Amino acid sequence: MEEGLNVFSIKDLENFSGIKAHTIRIWEKRYKVLDPDRTDSNIRTYNEAELKKILNVAYLNRNGLKISRIAMLNEDELTQQVMNLSSMNDDLDYNFQPGKILMSALRFNEEQFKEALSPFIKYQGIEEAYPKYLHPLLEKSRILWQTGSLSRAQEQFVKYTIRNMLIVEDSSLRTSAAKAKTTVAMINSSDNLSDNNFLFYKYTLKKRGYDVIFTGGILPASEVIEIHKIKPFEFLIVNSSAFDFAKKKIGYFSSIGKSLLIKKIILTDYPEIPEKRIPENIIITRNPTDFIKAVSELR
Repeated sequence: MEEGLNVFSIKDLENFSGIKAHTIRIWEKRYKVLDPDRTDSNIRTYNEAELKKILNVAYLNRNGLKISRIAMLNEDELTQQVMNLSSMNDDLDYNFQPGKILMSALRFNEEQFKEALSPFIKYQGIEEAYPKYLHPLLEKSRILWQTGSLSRAQEQFVKYTIRNMLIVEDSSLRTSAAKAKTTVAMINSSDNLSDNNFLFYKYTLKKRGYDVIFTGGILPASEVIEIHKIKPFEFLIVNSSAFDFAKKKIGYFSSIGKSLLIKKIILTDYPEIPEKRIPENIIITRNPTDFIKAVSELR
């Protein structure tokens, strides 16, 4: 596959992969994972092949492979490992075949793509269909782009078509006319990898009658306090999909929660199982299925 001429900064790699820039620098220096070019002023720049490589490295690392082991793989072995891992659950439901459904994305056929997905939504509902079918499809399309089987445009086509389907479901949701249970604030303080998940989380909260504060976009963690000043809330949902989140933000959000009297804080799309004890006011979820379970147990 011929690579494009796009040039990325280390901050771009951080935003795409969820790996903090300083971790990328360590991996470069210690494990030679990437070999960036340098500008005249010694600023790192990366091409699309290197962006894809760091995404593959991040995927394997999130799924339990140590960086020291990943660094020993050549390009073909790295790609094969990613493809093998991403295909493990493809055949769990005979009626759902991601490869065939994604064929419509190759031709940018939006109607055909929606028609292939609509039966799963119609008969099972979006709350069951998203974690079981749509979310895995998003993951599959991203892996296929990373390994060169889909173009960036095709991968984005899948992502934003599913996003539009979520928006339609959210807009058509009829909430109870009775007063909402409680107010929930949602803040994406990490990256844009989980945009669709966040839309789905908003839907599940609205469906249960919560009054949801959803700003969209990426905000600094400090905005939680500003939102609370204007409209107090009892629960907080935070996207935590970036690497190194545990080291810096669990304690921060726990402290904010206590000072603002927030009952529970759910950290979504968490990249790994925390090793340390989690504060009582924090709930960790790793995927949409975990999130549904956590929301169902909120009190």
